[in-house]
Amino acid sequence: MFVTEKNAVSPINKPIAATRKAFFIAGFSLASWAPLIPLTKERLQVDNGMMGIIMLAFGLGSLLMMPLSGMLAARFGCRRIFTLALLLVLATLPALVTLDTVVPLALALFIFGAGIGAMDVVVSIHAVIVEKYAQKPIMSGFHALFSLGGIAGAAAVSLLLSWGVPPFKVVMMVIALLGSIMLLAWSGLMDEKQRRDTPFFVLPKGSVLLLGLLCCVAYVMEGSMLDWSGILLISQHNVDVRQAGLGYTLFAITMTVGRLLGDRVIKTFGAKRIFIGSALLATSGFIVLIVSNALFITALAFLLIGLGVANIAPMLFTASGQQKDMPDALAVAAVSSLGYSGILMGPAVIGFVAHLSSLIGAFIFVTLLSIILLMVSRRVRLTS
Repeated sequence: MFVTEKNAVSPINKPIAATRKAFFIAGFSLASWAPLIPLTKERLQVDNGMMGIIMLAFGLGSLLMMPLSGMLAARFGCRRIFTLALLLVLATLPALVTLDTVVPLALALFIFGAGIGAMDVVVSIHAVIVEKYAQKPIMSGFHALFSLGGIAGAAAVSLLLSWGVPPFKVVMMVIALLGSIMLLAWSGLMDEKQRRDTPFFVLPKGSVLLLGLLCCVAYVMEGSMLDWSGILLISQHNVDVRQAGLGYTLFAITMTVGRLLGDRVIKTFGAKRIFIGSALLATSGFIVLIVSNALFITALAFLLIGLGVANIAPMLFTASGQQKDMPDALAVAAVSSLGYSGILMGPAVIGFVAHLSSLIGAFIFVTLLSIILLMVSRRVRLTS
């Protein structure tokens, strides 16, 4: 674990508040892209298969940056690397709503994805550090702020677009908001001592590998909501393109509620029971989503999936900070990299499966992954 003289003697409340703001920023940044995806697809005039390839650039940028960002956070501190990653995201947002050819947009998405991936890894490392200082379960609460950011990002961008605000003006508002929140969080983020001997990359081993793979599956499920729920609503239920963020918003609402209650529920019933119950809820939600022909039932499916997915990742991140197979920082970076590869690479894979069969077929694929998560859940070591 990182050590800092400053934070060893200062109250933990300020770092906790700053971590919550950082999670909100990360969630808002990622979710603000979701309502823009159908508009981007429409602007480029491409099919689902090509859209999946374009989003693959987003995932590749993130995956390449994730292991590197873990090393950089260990050497230079979470505060510095998180800030640089956010600046990268904000600098590329305008390009995502103005570029109208495939290759330049894919390049912009690659850079945007690199910033998102770095933010996600660094904020997860910071959360594990702060939770250990606090000596109490607070991980689900941190992830709740990511979900709140997701709700705010998807809902705000969708609302502004439905009011007829041009996409470029929308992203400029996003940049102003997130920059302001970062200024408020800056002083509370922990500034650890440097560790210049940290390797660039370490292969995950032992329990860390299993935790990372399970986190990957959980984030494939979440990523399917972020990137494809809007297109599903448009293609299956004829929802207007400017209201396509509704599905992700419903998903994010119950995910946020589940995470806000998560620390208390896990303490009461135990992490193992909650993990298995969460996997059951998520799997049931995907099954309902596949078989539903009514918009109201589809909306209920989004709510179920959000509640099921809510606390799976937070429990896995807490477990990565408690295992003994690898040092904390490297373990969290490894689980983050494997996990977030699901939310970033998963949508591209879903697009490929949808191109080969159908979008419903792609969601059947995600449902099978959810069942696998449930089947291996008993092998995971979790503590409340």
